[in-house]
Amino acid sequence: MPIGGRRRTGGVTSILVATAVAGGSGYLATAIVGATRPPTDYAAFGVFWATIYLVIAVLSGIQQEVTRATAPVEPGTQARSHLAFRFGAATALVTAVALAAGAVFWAAPVFGADGADLVPPIVLGAAGYVVVAVISGTLSGLRAWTAVAFMIGVDGVLRLAAILTVLAVGGDVVALAWAIAVPFPLTPLVLWWFFRRAVVGRSTLDVGAKTLVWNSARTVAASVAIGALVSGYPLLLKLARPDAPDAELGSVIFAVNLVRAPLVIVVLALQGYLVVAFRTAGPRSWRLFGRIAAALAGATVVLAAAAGLAGPPILEAWWPEYVLSDWFLAALVASSGLLGLLCVSGPLVLARAEHGIYTTGWVVAALTTLACLIAVPGGLAMAMIVSLVAGPVVGVAAHLAGLAVRRRQARAADAAEADTQP
Repeated sequence: MPIGGRRRTGGVTSILVATAVAGGSGYLATAIVGATRPPTDYAAFGVFWATIYLVIAVLSGIQQEVTRATAPVEPGTQARSHLAFRFGAATALVTAVALAAGAVFWAAPVFGADGADLVPPIVLGAAGYVVVAVISGTLSGLRAWTAVAFMIGVDGVLRLAAILTVLAVGGDVVALAWAIAVPFPLTPLVLWWFFRRAVVGRSTLDVGAKTLVWNSARTVAASVAIGALVSGYPLLLKLARPDAPDAELGSVIFAVNLVRAPLVIVVLALQGYLVVAFRTAGPRSWRLFGRIAAALAGATVVLAAAAGLAGPPILEAWWPEYVLSDWFLAALVASSGLLGLLCVSGPLVLARAEHGIYTTGWVVAALTTLACLIAVPGGLAMAMIVSLVAGPVVGVAAHLAGLAVRRRQARAADAAEADTQP
């Protein structure tokens, strides 16, 4: 397997193709489950999907820091890839133990009567993803975009195949949970044998073990908020609006999983690439941010209009039990564009090693989203849209304001240093 693809355009193309494959696989799996199960059953599937991807989103902070810290070994320097892999193994073990031990507190409130049966796939999937995060972060730092693309694409295809198999044999939600979880450890197990020689001994880190742990802790803290805003949002719905009817909850969770996917999945898949791109761009990173934001805005307008016009007829034809209005579908896509912008401002901040600003932006976005979801009066649909718009707007503002403050501080420090020169 070639692991190249280091050119900027080649890297984007490889990752976007893989994201299309993985996103399409998840999109198809979600749609098929929705088409074959009523909203009340889909609610249980959707809550598990949201929960495991909330955990995965939290752990994705590890990949962001490993990506930021990793660089190819220069001639005459020592490789330190072993540090990242030891860190990954230890973190996978800690993650598995923490989730298993804490299940007594969260399994029953989240999963109800199936809680005990759904904990093991969560534990397996989370521990497996830690390995994925470290390997993908190392590959991203090496700009081995083709290998990163294979990690993304193969995972999605394996999950779709597993879910289709379970549906074909009439499996229940527990079987579907295992189908969702198993591809996380299986993907690196399969692919590592193809590109391990091109990775081992070829990377170094710009931090030591203690700093790697501390920086990763801060990116993971930010990723708690990322998970709440992205994959875990349906879980927030269930917790914030416990009295919502199952049929309505199943319908809006179905919409969140189906409608928001095209924009959000693409931008999330590009997080590692964006960190490297902004780090490489240096002073030109603001210009790059502006171009990406403009492209994202254009795509959002087009997709929101398409969702408002075509969404209701498509739902009526293929999923008649899921009744959603045109304005809701259009607003849901528009809000995903704002979330996508937050997923771009985050890498812009992280590329400058401003971990505090990075974490702050995501945390205030998540808190704003949750506060709106709880406090906004009226129906579930209106509360959802207000929360999904307000949260990302506040988060982007926090990121950009934090960088502006850092820029002013740097200029002031440079001016003071110049004044002291003879």
